[in-house]
This record gives sequence, structure tokens and C-alpha cells, in this order.
Amino acid sequence: MNVELGVDRFMREHSLAGRRVGLLANYASLTSDGRSTVDAVVAAGPRTLVIFGPEHGFWGEVQYMETGVTEAYRNVRVVSMYGGDSGHNLFPEPKEIAALDVLLVDLQDVGARYYTFYASMLNCMFVAAAARVPVVVLDRPNPINGLTVEGNRLETPFISFVGQYPIPNRHGLTMGELAVMLNETQQIGCELTVSWMRGWSRDMWWDDTGLRWLNPSPNLAQFSTAIVYPGTALLEGTQLSEGRGTTTPFEVVGAPWLDPFAYADRLNALDLPGVRFMPFVFLPQFEKHAGQRCGGARLVVTDRDAFRPLDAGAWVVKVARDLDPERFAWRSTFYEFANCSAIDALTGGIAFRTIIDTGGDLPPLLDRWRSEAGEFESESAAFRHDGYPPRAVATAPVHAIGGRREA
Repeated sequence: MNVELGVDRFMREHSLAGRRVGLLANYASLTSDGRSTVDAVVAAGPRTLVIFGPEHGFWGEVQYMETGVTEAYRNVRVVSMYGGDSGHNLFPEPKEIAALDVLLVDLQDVGARYYTFYASMLNCMFVAAAARVPVVVLDRPNPINGLTVEGNRLETPFISFVGQYPIPNRHGLTMGELAVMLNETQQIGCELTVSWMRGWSRDMWWDDTGLRWLNPSPNLAQFSTAIVYPGTALLEGTQLSEGRGTTTPFEVVGAPWLDPFAYADRLNALDLPGVRFMPFVFLPQFEKHAGQRCGGARLVVTDRDAFRPLDAGAWVVKVARDLDPERFAWRSTFYEFANCSAIDALTGGIAFRTIIDTGGDLPPLLDRWRSEAGEFESESAAFRHDGYPPRAVATAPVHAIGGRREA
């Protein structure tokens, strides 16, 4: 293996024998050699162990906006950390955390603000801080590299479970780095340790790591989906299908009323870097337009380093609306505990929706998003772990800060 994961280092260097342990993880939490993190922790001999499962259930058996079944993993109790449409258990029960000696976090993030695993981690950290229980984050790769940052920071009125903190749509950080940064900047005050990886560098994509891909949630079955997800997740805020109910969710877009050839031609005429749009027809088996033939396009990434998924996702929405303003519509149903429209929650404000609704000019907004991404990139540099420089670029060391202790 090219990369040694945080879980591997922690299990080799520390003892859990006789300790009361909590573990925020799911079925995709694996050691580098493919063992379940749960099994590795059990083998370490803790006095007690309880698992906290994130969105989609511990087994990833349910779609988004659904509550998984709480059950045991062998004889280890599993507590759901996702409340469906109730939202009551997005935070763990304080008594559950207070009963622990340590809480471990081992979740595979995909590098996008909308992906809720980092929010579940931070929610646990808030409760752990109040209970004075230490938290250890077992770091994992950002699968879409740790260099590229895209998008704006959401505005406070548009906070939801797909955007709990002011980070860009594509943040360029690992879970450990997010934990350190938000613990300090959001004044969580958690007693935090990160077990950093070895061998990972910021310019790595997942297939550079030597690790196997196991989908961390139902609709990210393959690594190629993670590459487009920071842009095509915007489709969740519309009545366009993002391909849920097909074998290629987030890699296709369509609707029963779209002409696939006109749509793909209009998108290709934009000459967006690193991507081509192939005319495509698909038949979702569930979710939006289930059982209806949808015309649209499939995204074919030709140069992932040049490709900017957020720009592509924004244009995918705009072109669909411009082709047929009468039949284009936004999602109007409840969405991820947001007190605003789904698209506003995903884009972190009203600017994008306003431009689409009025047929306005999109490039100035994309330029503004790029500027905000650059600001975040500069500010987050202090929280990037020293041991993760790009392989091809020599960088000055980043000085250690509060909360950055190596496990």
C-alpha cells in the first residue's frame, strides 16, 4: 500500500485495552489491508464499545433523507446519528458520550461540503467537549485531492445538514484537517487528537493511494462519481434527475422533457475544461421521475486536474432551465433540515437561484465563487497537516497549532 491510514497508525501505536470506547464509523471504515475498523477495535480489547452510525445507516443500506435501522454489529451496539425527517438525533445523546473514555472517528469523506459525515464528526465533538471526553480522528485521504478548492462559503441563514459550517463546496481538506480547523475556528473546544496518515500527499487522487474503494454511501459506488459530485450534487435542489435509481448516480443528468442532443450540444458549446457531455437517455427505478425515460447528458471527465465540477454543475442547471423555463423547477420538498429552499442550502445563498430564475449571467457569480475559494485556501493553509505536502512541489513547513497533536 502507498498510504498508511490513520486507523493503522493508531491501532499499532496505542492501546484500547480495558477502555470504554465509542466509534463513529460505518461499513466503509476499513484498515489499509481491508479489515473492518470495528473488528480491529474489538480485537484491541476495549472494556466496552458502542458504534455511532452516520447518514445512510451503518451499512449504507438506506438512501438520503431516510433513517437507517439501528441494530448490532455482531454484539456491538449501533446508535443512529441520522434522524430522517425528524432531526432529533443528528447529535449523540450526551449520556452516551459521557460514558466513554475516548471517542474514535473513522469516516471516509469525499471532499464536498454537502457530504454530511464531517458534520456528524463535528456534532460528536461538540458533545464530547461538554462531557470532557477526548476525541481521536483517524485521518483518511480526501479522494479528489487536497489541493483544489472550489466554491463559496455559505451564509449563516442557509445553514443545514448539507452545510453546517462556512467552508466551500469543495474544501480540499482531510477529515483530520477539518476537525482541527473547525475545532479552533468554531470554538468547539474539544480535546482533539488526529492520528495522521503516512504516505499521503495533497496532489493524490484516490487511485494514487493504493487503497481499495468501498462506497462510503449508496450513491458513490465508484471513485469516478466522487470526482463529479461537488458539482452535480446541486441537482438535488432541482427537479432534474441526478441519476438516483440508476447505476451512475451523479454522473448523469436528465428529465422527461429534455432533448438529450440539444442539451449536450449546448453544454459542449461552453467548452468547459476537462469534461465532455454525451447525449444520454436513462430510466430511473426510484427517486425523481421513477419509471420515466429521461433525456439528458452523461458527464465524461477527460482531464480531472483541469475539470472544475462546481462550474460544470452550475452550467448543467442553467442550460436545462434556459432550454425550457416553463418545465424547469426547483425542489420544493423538505431537504436535509434546511429552513430554506434546497438549492439555497446547497449553494449557500440566494445568488445562484436568482440568476437561474431570471435567465441572468452566470460567469460573474462563478468568478466570485473562485475568489472566495482562493480566500479559503489561504486561510485554511495554517490547518493543513505538515506531513501532506504535494509530491511535486516543495512547500515550507506549516507550524503546529493548537489541537494538532500527533497520536
